[in-house]
Amino acid sequence: MHLATAVLASLALAMSPPKPNLIRIGAHDFSYTVPDSIPAGLTTIEMTNDGRDLHHAIFFRLEGGKRLADLQAAMKAAGPMPTWAIPVGGPNGPAPGGTATATLNLKPGRYVILCVIPGADGVPHVMKGMAKEVMVTGKADAAPTYPKADVNLRLADYSFGFDKPLTAGHHVVQVTVAPGQPHEIVVVRLAPGKTIQDFAAWGEKPSGPPPAELVGGLAPMVGESPAQFSLDLKPGDYGVICFVPDGKDGKPHFLHGMSQGFKVAA
Repeated sequence: MHLATAVLASLALAMSPPKPNLIRIGAHDFSYTVPDSIPAGLTTIEMTNDGRDLHHAIFFRLEGGKRLADLQAAMKAAGPMPTWAIPVGGPNGPAPGGTATATLNLKPGRYVILCVIPGADGVPHVMKGMAKEVMVTGKADAAPTYPKADVNLRLADYSFGFDKPLTAGHHVVQVTVAPGQPHEIVVVRLAPGKTIQDFAAWGEKPSGPPPAELVGGLAPMVGESPAQFSLDLKPGDYGVICFVPDGKDGKPHFLHGMSQGFKVAA
């Protein structure tokens, strides 16, 4: 009996899907500590904020032989990001001293990691040097097996489509993006008496203490592949918001209605 149990356990282990690759990133004021090369396929990016400001890590895949210098030059001009720079997500947040994760299905190629959060002076961190070029190497995974998620979310113009309400406790959220514009999700726990609109105003020009605590999310991404992030929620008032500039009028998506508050019950 013990032998049969051991054999079955070994078979179950052999048949279980492989875990995603794990890459750790350090975010500083204003740079990243990140490997120069990252494996392709399903990859969990764990980012720790070692700075005093808020930071995130947007992964852009560069096409057409473009490099970081090309993207920096393009960003000096007004208007949307160039079409050869494709945002595929990344850890959103966390607050200073915190850690956030994102699981992405990375295709091989050249990538740039950016932080576009503005400082108190209104200057995006990327303009202060917070950008890093990395290579993603190896084979693409056309049909990856994602870790099990308990919440599904569809981002569209201009809505957050959760398949169920968020509750207290731990969640793995799987995110898809509708065809069209890129979107992000920032999840915040609101301070007493504050609203998601208060956080939106603060996020456009951070000054003084934030009216909310960042608890997770995904950086801007298009709908190439699903992505995942984790949340640990306590009871309280929360909000979700998208700051991505609109492709038509340049206004952040929350001004088109892409923000909402919600309550997590005890």
